[in-house]
Amino acid sequence: MSLLFMLLALVGCLLVLGGGSYALRRVIAYLGSRSDAVWEDSGSPAAVADADREQVGGYVPAPRAEVEGSEHGELAPSVRTRAANLVALGRTEEAVRLVRERAGADEERARRIVGALGRSADPGPALES
Repeated sequence: MSLLFMLLALVGCLLVLGGGSYALRRVIAYLGSRSDAVWEDSGSPAAVADADREQVGGYVPAPRAEVEGSEHGELAPSVRTRAANLVALGRTEEAVRLVRERAGADEERARRIVGALGRSADPGPALES
């Protein structure tokens, strides 16, 4: 009896899966016919503007915001203090290296940031750590 019940359950599962597959194919065919009508209205897929194709999906990095009036405005306060202390101790190259690593800046930009730190009014006490 249980073997007959399992056989009926298996047949029922196959009917449900087959019916779902059939319904899914019908829905996809219907949606496909609707999208063809959309393309006919706009001419062709080539009619889509190039600007619409530039950023389709994927990761798009946000532009870096430049802080006006302060070249080192995006540095963390601890990095800014450490770099200012290094400049005060005369270890400019180490300060440039620190800013490059922590701020993700290139060599030229890191030198500008360190130069701005060196020109600041009072960097505070220079402490060796």
